[in-house]
Amino acid sequence: LRIMLVENGILADNANSGSESKAVTDARAAYQSANDEVSTKSSSLGDLRNDLTKDYGTDDIFRALKDKCISKDSGEYEYELCWMGSTKQKSKKGGAHTGMGNFVRFDKMTVDEEVSADGKGLGKGERLVLRYENGQNCWNGPNRQTTVVLACAETDEIWKIVEEEKCLYKMDVGTPAVCEGRTEEKKAGGKDEL
Repeated sequence: LRIMLVENGILADNANSGSESKAVTDARAAYQSANDEVSTKSSSLGDLRNDLTKDYGTDDIFRALKDKCISKDSGEYEYELCWMGSTKQKSKKGGAHTGMGNFVRFDKMTVDEEVSADGKGLGKGERLVLRYENGQNCWNGPNRQTTVVLACAETDEIWKIVEEEKCLYKMDVGTPAVCEGRTEEKKAGGKDEL
């Protein structure tokens, strides 16, 4: 009877000291698996709760753009903007990428610039700004920073990149996320017909 119980995993095999019955081993493995799954889901829930406390702009409009990237070819370099993430300068000659900053906050800026014939430009007035700071350290200078100034456009597009001071960059970017039409419709109570 004892041999049959050991073979069916009900009793431990005392001949092998320190061994457990198959049922106990299976139960321990199932418990560990369930415990690991609970830990993973708990961590994921914490990340999601933390994300809900972050500022994504008016009406959380930038939440939909989070981690999407746009880039612009600028001769020797390609510049990349990842919404709510980071800005980078990528060498086309196979060199390393340079981190130009990580998103830290929203800001406002008054601009007075010309708009080109194709409609690409900041124009005049107050514009929403994304501040990217704590980028890679400059040789004999500060950590790189990028000020991303936004204006209304049909598509997400980097229009211009300038190094205003040593390692302090300004990016002019067009995006539908800052177009005024959506707030006027909301105030009027209208629905988006598109």
